[in-house]
Amino acid sequence: LSRKVPMIIVDGMDANQREKRNELFEISGIRGNYPQFFFEDKEGSISFFGSFEKIEQLNETSGLPAEVLAQHPEIETWEKVFGSVVESFE
Repeated sequence: LSRKVPMIIVDGMDANQREKRNELFEISGIRGNYPQFFFEDKEGSISFFGSFEKIEQLNETSGLPAEVLAQHPEIETWEKVFGSVVESFE
């Protein structure tokens, strides 16, 4: 929310959202572990991104000094992963 990434929340306990929940569980291969994060592209294709730990890791690495990030381009940051997503919705 605070990072301007558009999102839709699927409540895994809501019987009305059971079909969507099961579809997402099938995509991720993980059942009953919340939260899970997915990408849906403009064509409607959904892919699993990761768990809360993945989002937390991106938040932490985004705070690393620029010199460290420059020396380690393999480190994922919030901006590297979501920057273009956010820009496409602005």
